[in-house]
Amino acid sequence: MVCPKSADIVQAGNFGPIRTFVEYATAEQKARFLPDLLAGKKLIALGMTEPEAGSAVTELKTSARRDGDHYVINGSKIFSTHSPEAELFLIYVRFGPGVGGIGSVLVERGAPGFHVGEPSKFMSGEAWCQLYFEDCRIPAANLLLGEGGFKRQISGFNVERLGNSSRSLALGRHCFNVAREHARIRKQFGRELCEFQGIQWKFAEMALKLESAQLLLYRAAMEGEHGLPSAHSTAMAKLACNQAGWEVANEALQVMGGMGYSQESIVEYCLRRIRGWMIAGGSIEMLKNRIAEGVFERSFPQRPPRAG
Repeated sequence: MVCPKSADIVQAGNFGPIRTFVEYATAEQKARFLPDLLAGKKLIALGMTEPEAGSAVTELKTSARRDGDHYVINGSKIFSTHSPEAELFLIYVRFGPGVGGIGSVLVERGAPGFHVGEPSKFMSGEAWCQLYFEDCRIPAANLLLGEGGFKRQISGFNVERLGNSSRSLALGRHCFNVAREHARIRKQFGRELCEFQGIQWKFAEMALKLESAQLLLYRAAMEGEHGLPSAHSTAMAKLACNQAGWEVANEALQVMGGMGYSQESIVEYCLRRIRGWMIAGGSIEMLKNRIAEGVFERSFPQRPPRAG
């Protein structure tokens, strides 16, 4: 059996912003924050997306400037998972112009000038809050990665993508198993559903998608055994798992008919959860762009070329 909520706990404790924190935090920061995070007494949330910076994350505007023994933060973040409950926030900020000016800081709930907005809900029922920084002051000791830290942050973010991938695949596989059992016992026209060739083909295609995606996930995870997995392998794994999970869950719902669509079954909930992961952690379109860069061994800027 699969428990999506238990998977959320595993994600929060292993693959989310905590992984980036563990990779790059100072010894003092780890001593200060890690015990409560690992004990489950506190949550850490990521502040990356902004109202005008989604997939184009390098266009973020939230700024940080040094002021004596503090940094002063101004800007806002949206779609932050766990933000209603988090006590610590890993915030992507801009110290200067360009990609090289991007880094990150640690902001504690209750910091002067930091306000957590009212909760909103995703289609899955998960809650998020907009984060507001108005001359928010944090100690200089809360600097995680300064200017030039963006690429290292994204390397840590690749691990979060593996957590996203594994949950997508696990929920898709659970839907597969539920629908398979349904097809074994449900009768129509005097026959079990599994005896109809059209249903058999659906399950053959679902099995192929799940097993193929699983292998790509294993390959990316193996790269992380002795460091951080590459952007190319994590993009391949996330794209495959997102698409396999979604397509399998959708087909499982179709096989089960009204029962699959009903909240009496967990299948419709799994479908809604998987759909969000096709956006979070890098949309499937951006993943395809990243994979193409690996294929051609060159970058393809998404911004239009400058005139002249």
